[in-house]
Amino acid sequence: MHVDPNSPKAELTKRQQEILERLERGDQVKQIATDIGVSRNAVYQHIERLRRQGAVAETYTPSGQPPRRAELAGNVSLAAAAMAPRASAVARLRELAAAGDAGDTAYAEAIEGAIAAGDAVGLAYELGRLDALGEHGLSGELIESALRRLSVLPSDDQARE
Repeated sequence: MHVDPNSPKAELTKRQQEILERLERGDQVKQIATDIGVSRNAVYQHIERLRRQGAVAETYTPSGQPPRRAELAGNVSLAAAAMAPRASAVARLRELAAAGDAGDTAYAEAIEGAIAAGDAVGLAYELGRLDALGEHGLSGELIESALRRLSVLPSDDQARE
């Protein structure tokens, strides 16, 4: 399997790439474990690492059911798209920030794409970067609003309590 060096998948190990590819294909954990010769627990550990790296959505579970920890967020309905693995925009946002392109069209498109994809990891990264720089413009407000809709940040009503 060839991976574009600029892709977020390039930062993953070969085993993580293999497991992510099989998850995206819809393979069950038991089948993945059998095919690659590891235990199911090892596959679950890889999935958790993929979550932490932003390669798999925080809300993704192999069973398709919302994770138990999502129940803590209250009565939030999870969109079906949020259940599928997806790449995070973190790598692209880092690249744009390093190149000093955080004010151009490519930056706006990266933020827009992260919002549309519900990429909480990418959005949280960018909000933290903007906060560290002391930039509190329209981009920061849009990102905060998106993170509130994703129930990552408390709503304005919850923040006042």
